[in-house]
Amino acid sequence: MTEISSTTTVSRDPDLLFSAVNRELVIFQIKQGSYFSLDEIGADIWRRIEAPVTVSALCDALATDYAADRATIERDVRALFAEMIAAELIDLRQP
Repeated sequence: MTEISSTTTVSRDPDLLFSAVNRELVIFQIKQGSYFSLDEIGADIWRRIEAPVTVSALCDALATDYAADRATIERDVRALFAEMIAAELIDLRQP
């Protein structure tokens, strides 16, 4: 399994198709013939990783914007990214 640290840079795969459905988002993984659904916060994270961003910077921004506990956000973001890695939706770069 790929290690995700606070200094890992994350970006979405630019070749994926996605569509907003109400406040949620559906991502289509054409190569695998599957789709991935995100809730409102997941959709916000997807928008924020259009350009490469470190996990730390992303979590800092989310903690500020949602006035939420930074440690909880990082735990949840790492869990979401682990699922996205398995579904081949994101690209990672280690420092």
